[in-house]
Amino acid sequence: MTDRQWDRSAVDREASAWLVRLDNDPDDGTLHAQLQQWLARSPAHRASWERTLDLSALIEAALPSHGRSLANGKTDADNVVAFTPRRHLRERVLRHWRGVGGLAAAVFIGLLVFPHATLRLRADAIAGTGEVQTVHLSDGSKVALSPGSAMSFQSDGNGRNAKLLRGRAFFDVARDPHRPFRVAVAEATVTVLGTAFEIDLEDAGAAVAVERGLVEVAYPERQLRDQLRPGEAIRLDWHGRHINENVRPDRIAGWRDGQLFVRNRPIGEVLAELRLWYSGYIVTRGVGVATRRVTGIYDLRNPDAALAALAKAHALDVRQITPWIRIVTVS
Repeated sequence: MTDRQWDRSAVDREASAWLVRLDNDPDDGTLHAQLQQWLARSPAHRASWERTLDLSALIEAALPSHGRSLANGKTDADNVVAFTPRRHLRERVLRHWRGVGGLAAAVFIGLLVFPHATLRLRADAIAGTGEVQTVHLSDGSKVALSPGSAMSFQSDGNGRNAKLLRGRAFFDVARDPHRPFRVAVAEATVTVLGTAFEIDLEDAGAAVAVERGLVEVAYPERQLRDQLRPGEAIRLDWHGRHINENVRPDRIAGWRDGQLFVRNRPIGEVLAELRLWYSGYIVTRGVGVATRRVTGIYDLRNPDAALAALAKAHALDVRQITPWIRIVTVS
């Protein structure tokens, strides 16, 4: 692939993202202001957006009459119907181009990127999409970060202190009886001397699972203190509730090998995990899709195969709208 082809592919992926966002909320003035800033980057951005607008009817229809089904690998060529691009969406976009000033657009863009910029300032390591990043710490410990995860680390005479800022990490801690290794995850703290364990930071709480050694989990605000041994795990939320679980040590942090082990978890969580490994966009449509519970093993390094497996086992339909958009609906 040439540099020019790669640039166009990257711009087309960004345009596809705008398609999904505007399709969900076509009258959002903030989105249109942000889009104006994006379009001003180059003629190629405007051309890509024009091409992408013509696909909006496909997403609005969200099938099932046409598109490519990943569940059965077949293209519904006989069912393809002609469609007219959604001119009303195009007209609203153009109206916002004229109505929103450049300064306002710049402010909106700043608000959009600010959280990501501050995360980069605070983090010592950030893993990209589809990337498992291994971090070698100065004390000899190793940390594996799952895609999209971020952490910081500081070592001094008082101990070794890491902070999981986002996502999931597996810690293989070098033993040092004189300097405990602490990991802060939101309001909770995990303390060890030498061990291997996983921490998963979620919107509603956190989960800790131990592969070997002994781990202490403390959540002082909720007066929680617990010790975990190999094969033990704890899930806690920020309201103070917690659940202790038993897990297979050999399945802890399976994402390091591209495997996702799921037991009675909502499909929405599985899709959220797949999004971290997928360079495009996975969208759900329909009531109850995200809340269905599933059990299984999924290949994170092949998100399309994982989606097809979900679709086959749980009566879902997965459609390819562009090379970078998948829509999951109930069959």
